[in-house]
Amino acid sequence: MKFSRLAVIIFPLIIWLLAQSYFIWPEVLYVSLGISVVLTIALSFILKSPERQVPWWLPAILPTIFIVSITAYISLQSSWILVQLLFLILAIFIFNYFKNLYYFWQRPDLYEDDDNTRIKAYGGFLVIFFAAADLYGLQSLLSLTVWPIFIIFAAMVLAVAYVNLNLKNQDQKTQWQFSITITLLIIEMALVFIFLPLGYNVSALSIGIVYYLLINLSRLYLLKALTAKKIKLYLILSYAGLAILLFTARWLN
Repeated sequence: MKFSRLAVIIFPLIIWLLAQSYFIWPEVLYVSLGISVVLTIALSFILKSPERQVPWWLPAILPTIFIVSITAYISLQSSWILVQLLFLILAIFIFNYFKNLYYFWQRPDLYEDDDNTRIKAYGGFLVIFFAAADLYGLQSLLSLTVWPIFIIFAAMVLAVAYVNLNLKNQDQKTQWQFSITITLLIIEMALVFIFLPLGYNVSALSIGIVYYLLINLSRLYLLKALTAKKIKLYLILSYAGLAILLFTARWLN
């Protein structure tokens, strides 16, 4: 257990140090990505507990996709300050995610389900933003065929949606149905944004906001906690965010 607790601190630090190699050898960015993914999966395996009826690989999905999407997004950036900020976001997310996972498997007395929900929700939003930005940015930068990238993007959305909707005492079939529906809606929206004259950051943020709306309403519905007041709140926040985003698109492009 001591090693598990120490690994939660050391592994995110190693991942952060691996990311810093980008400034010395930019060409090894994806080598460090591969090592970081292996470390993330290994940490999920190390923390597992036989007392919990949860597959050890399931909690590894979100942080793995997070690392992949943010690394690809970093390759699109030229600002040293922004890249360092992204590295910091990566390290903070990985640490907080696995600290919560450590509590879940090793210290249930310290585990808070609300913290887990919050971390997965914000992590999912960031993954969708980074993945969507990668979709538009890499396709434009490298002149790649759009359909293979869309397939990868769809797989990421489906995985993140399922992880966020993987709730206690819920029917697996229903969770998959909601996850697939959300994925199809996000893909349709992403296809529409291809034809709009917006920068990849604006398009990605718009998709992220809609995803956040859909995933939260779906989660509340599955938990039988969805009320008219909560629907109005999420709709108002989402519409306000999209309106501000689109009105300021000229400065964000």
